Amino acid sequence: MGPYEIGYADFPWPYSSFGTAKLPYDQMTEQDISAFDWSQFMAKRCAVFCWVTGPKLDLAMRCAEQWRIRHGLHYQGIAYIWIKTTKDGTPIKASGPRPRFVKPLDELLLVFSTHPNERVFPLLSESQVQHVFEPDPDSIDAWPVGYVLEPKQQKHSRKPPVFRDLIVSLLGDRPRIELFAREAHEGWARHGDQAPSDDTSESDSERLSDDRT
Repeated sequence: MGPYEIGYADFPWPYSSFGTAKLPYDQMTEQDISAFDWSQFMAKRCAVFCWVTGPKLDLAMRCAEQWRIRHGLHYQGIAYIWIKTTKDGTPIKASGPRPRFVKPLDELLLVFSTHPNERVFPLLSESQVQHVFEPDPDSIDAWPVGYVLEPKQQKHSRKPPVFRDLIVSLLGDRPRIELFAREAHEGWARHGDQAPSDDTSESDSERLSDDRT
């Protein structure tokens, strides 16, 4: 399998049971994520996109330091931000019990590359909107207009497919893989315990996939 020039990963970060729903998938420890072997998938020259919630950003950066040491993957910033909303498209407010000062209201798609001081690949666009959200259609002018999703289309923490498209429109149609995948998407190789087989259609995989917190 591979090597791939683009990686897209949604690690099952460790969460406590306090204030969260029962997780329908196995979590990884910080030690497991830190020790993840990118080299079995990625080319020597590559870019990696990795999802993380705000409360787990410290853990992600500790893991990132190990990825830098072991695999030469250097943190390059936040590529995209997914702003979660209520069913009517209003950004979620920080309410309810939680163990920290903040809830994971937004999710961040971090990007890493094997070249710390130069672009690992030429960019096909330098004018992408980096925020994806679900605005209330009756008050769209109230929110900054980014990539718009129809309300209630996304299962809990299932990442909007538009992010895969944004990555390709940014870096081009390069060999790419989704790690910890739960669905099949055209043009993307996939790997993970919940990844559908090659003969499973995208609609079938969406029906079979579990919700992720």
